[in-house]
Amino acid sequence: MTRIEAGLLLLDVDFRNSRFAWTDADRATPPELGLAWMLRGMREDDRRFIGRDAIRRELADGTSRFRTTGLVVDWRDWDRVHDEAGLIPPKGHTPVQEEMYVYDDEGTQVGYATSFMYSPVLQRHIAIARVPVALAAPRTRVNLEIPVSHRYVHVTAHTARTPLYNPARKTA
Repeated sequence: MTRIEAGLLLLDVDFRNSRFAWTDADRATPPELGLAWMLRGMREDDRRFIGRDAIRRELADGTSRFRTTGLVVDWRDWDRVHDEAGLIPPKGHTPVQEEMYVYDDEGTQVGYATSFMYSPVLQRHIAIARVPVALAAPRTRVNLEIPVSHRYVHVTAHTARTPLYNPARKTA
């Protein structure tokens, strides 16, 4: 639960090791995973590592295919779809680690959520998701496909910067 609230990625759940990826869609670069902070200052220094030139090109040309971002589900819409099905809206804390698809308002699949759960701290359903760069700006509206009563329905969600929950820290 705290991993998803903190926006921490889990190998083989939120991303795959590119070395063992079956398709190009399973590969991800550090900027696409939200790890570009690890590459700060790369243009000014001479750190050597495999893939350096490709990452420099990606950063310079802005060729990232997607961004890994947080999603926050609209609780009113969540309650509405369950109420319409005659169900009590579930608020379970167990993370769902299967892909759930993300759609735009026209109904086109634009990405997917990898980790999904109800956060008692935030009192919202939250997820870690991959969306196109154009939809990754915070507060961008998307629709998350969820199963309700043996059929798939869409609930409104908004992209959010990670960490989704970042409590104040004590200092000495």
